[in-house]
Amino acid sequence: MSDRPSEPAVVTPDDLALIPGAPLDPSARNRISEELGDYGCVLFRGFNLSTDKDFDEFIGSFGFENFRYDDSFSNAVRRNRTDRVFTANEAPPDVEIHLHHEMAQTLTFPTQLFFFCETAPTEGGATPICRSDLALEKLSASNPDFVHTLRQKGVRYRNTMPANEDRASGQGRTWYQTLSVDSAEAAEQKLTALGYRYRWLDDQELSVQTPRLPAICDFGAGTEVFFNQLVAAAAGWRDTADESEARLVFGDDTLIDPSDLKLMIDVCYDCVFDVEWQQGDVALIDNLKVMHGRRPYRGKRSVLAALCSPMSRGALQ
Repeated sequence: MSDRPSEPAVVTPDDLALIPGAPLDPSARNRISEELGDYGCVLFRGFNLSTDKDFDEFIGSFGFENFRYDDSFSNAVRRNRTDRVFTANEAPPDVEIHLHHEMAQTLTFPTQLFFFCETAPTEGGATPICRSDLALEKLSASNPDFVHTLRQKGVRYRNTMPANEDRASGQGRTWYQTLSVDSAEAAEQKLTALGYRYRWLDDQELSVQTPRLPAICDFGAGTEVFFNQLVAAAAGWRDTADESEARLVFGDDTLIDPSDLKLMIDVCYDCVFDVEWQQGDVALIDNLKVMHGRRPYRGKRSVLAALCSPMSRGALQ
């Protein structure tokens, strides 16, 4: 297995003089790009940021294209603070958000993510990060047949979208909000056009299955990564009254062995580094390379987020 670094690079004002809102100078941009390429995550610490507006200005220095959460196909409950800054997840403190690449189960996903610690956790609440290239190396060594099948067949995800917002779930955003529609007919039309399967359940919940999606990608970079939503879906997606269909299947609709999923989860968490937040920290994550999650916590915790540089799967074909 590679000895490439798996913890974030840490950047302080002693390393780089960054002025929130002012464009990065070429040397700073090159430095951060190199750190992000080597580590997949850069932690900015000590830059005297305290509010959502400070965070917004900090993001603006990088010049990345904004990816509005309202335009995404994610169904986590989040609240906007500014046009590009929102709460990271409204799920209760005792709910673990398992490792995932942001929106890897959708057709459009962000290339970069920013997280900002507005209020440091009282207890717990770290953000685990996992280098997906390193996890893939380890999983390939421990379970090569599973990796080969994933590479050949891809995967389909099924989840249930509620009709009423469910804050007790990491996936509690309604189908109205997720699909940006105002009627069941419009939802059906949109899902059909995008190649999704769907089925209406009791209480107007909507069971949705994605098209076949790749589970291992290289994004033209020459290094494969375990880019998918398998860990989160297998370990954390909420159960519903409708369990007549599997939550996860291979792209050809064949079932995935639960023992393979358990080993996959263990392998990925073996590659985790926990980011322990300090107030004012900002983490820049390469979403194409690094998974992230949220540890349960007690007391106060406020971490804000922003999505950048949307990428479409159609553009990769």
